[in-house]
Amino acid sequence: MPDPILMAEATVLAAVVAAVVAWLIDRFGPAAGAIGVGLGILAGAWVLGLVPRVPPREALDRFLLVLAPAAVLAEVVAAGRARWAGRALRVAVAALAAPVLVHGSSYVTDLSGPGSREWAAGPTAAVFAGLATALFLAWTVLTRLASRAGRSAAVAVAVAAGGTAVAVMLSGYATGGQLGLPLAAAIGVFAFVGGRHRPGAVGVAVVGLFSLLVIGRLFAGLTTQNALVLLTAPLLAWVPELPRVRRLGPWTRGGLRVALTAIPVIVTLWLAQQKFAADSNGPAEGSGEPALSDYLDFGK
Repeated sequence: MPDPILMAEATVLAAVVAAVVAWLIDRFGPAAGAIGVGLGILAGAWVLGLVPRVPPREALDRFLLVLAPAAVLAEVVAAGRARWAGRALRVAVAALAAPVLVHGSSYVTDLSGPGSREWAAGPTAAVFAGLATALFLAWTVLTRLASRAGRSAAVAVAVAAGGTAVAVMLSGYATGGQLGLPLAAAIGVFAFVGGRHRPGAVGVAVVGLFSLLVIGRLFAGLTTQNALVLLTAPLLAWVPELPRVRRLGPWTRGGLRVALTAIPVIVTLWLAQQKFAADSNGPAEGSGEPALSDYLDFGK
């Protein structure tokens, strides 16, 4: 089972690294936040023993080695003068995220002989297109919100990332799910760090959130419904930007953003816990099938 002390150490280190790195390279502009979150995630992975292998062997390795650096690069470029290039990089990262995560898996590779892949070419293209669209829209909407209400936007994404960590662990991938805690800490700390860093930090965190949800859905027992709720929950933070709601004070609107995100996350965790409890009751002893505890201890 996951070590709570180790997870706490990884969470704290990720927050410290993200904040310190952003402070140290502040003179380079708002891109410091993206770099801070990226390095914070890697620091947390190091403490958890999730240092990526080269060449990457599984989805978590590819996220840490390919997608996280690519997201940081996109945000660094987007924060500069050539913003059009940054937007183009965001599109490229969003388009490649799902293919990179499932590369070499039984979903898209004939591991058991010709024709054994689980997804045919047509449905695969549709799935990739849908996931790319979802990531790009969430990325664009939340970075725009972070430029207007950076503090509460960072907390909203952190709440979703923390919920994702717990949900993925409850879904049978304890080792990989733990990475969501450093991710939550690395972005959450930007509620206290200078505002101009937050859009880039939020952008990298959204890619991390998306990646963990895809991994949990395809390589663990996370349901599609729960994955969709966790991805879209931070989008509810836009509600206080509606004309009538904007009449409220800034602190009230900030608290509302966090509450609107937290409510569906809490409901999702309750559903995941119910599924975890049901799965823990089976299979019957002597059936030869692996129990949930076997998956929870996988990779440890």
